[in-house]
Amino acid sequence: MTDELDETTFPAWRDAVAAHESVDVQPRSYPGYPRVALPAHKPRRFAMSLERALAQRRSASTLDTALPDDATLGRILALAHGITADHARGPTPSAGGLQSIELFLAAWSPGWLPAGWYHYDRAGHVLARIVDGASRDACAAVIPALVPLTGGALAWIVIGDHERVRARYTTRADRFLLLEAGHLMQNLCLASVACDVRTVPLGGFYERALARTLQLPRTDRVLVAGVLG
Repeated sequence: MTDELDETTFPAWRDAVAAHESVDVQPRSYPGYPRVALPAHKPRRFAMSLERALAQRRSASTLDTALPDDATLGRILALAHGITADHARGPTPSAGGLQSIELFLAAWSPGWLPAGWYHYDRAGHVLARIVDGASRDACAAVIPALVPLTGGALAWIVIGDHERVRARYTTRADRFLLLEAGHLMQNLCLASVACDVRTVPLGGFYERALARTLQLPRTDRVLVAGVLG
């Protein structure tokens, strides 16, 4: 791999990282787009322990099609990717505190959330609708890993700002972004179990097609997908 380090190359890489100036880590938002406010998340005692959630986390080929209510979906989002400290810090470990990961979802099941492609605004705890209308078939056309599965209420799409990480970590950017995406997906899996639903991670998707659908900037990378049900 071209990003491998050894005792010869590590010192120079480390010094370059240390010399990098800090950047703005404000979460992304989409002002002017239709927004759906989520109920305020109130931290409370879990009905399920972390140990139990870890033990019960499983993938499945058949998922519930019912859309979780707004309080449940809001809780999953806040637990997995909410802001819990200053500098936009949250439950997902972030290389250098750069907060380079963003979470999108595509909702298609009938219910309180109109069908569409959404971005989760961590700062406002709201969903911004980027594209109107979504269906399971349309999602499966760009996330073919959905095809063998039955059901599901919405899809997760995790993206990363590659340029933000590359500016500091150079050739290690891809590695760090994938690590962060995996952290967030595991958070979604465990938060889903704790809320009595299930998230299944998916690795089979068309990166460029998803980037076009979500109208992502060229510096973004689509990293991992998933389905909730």
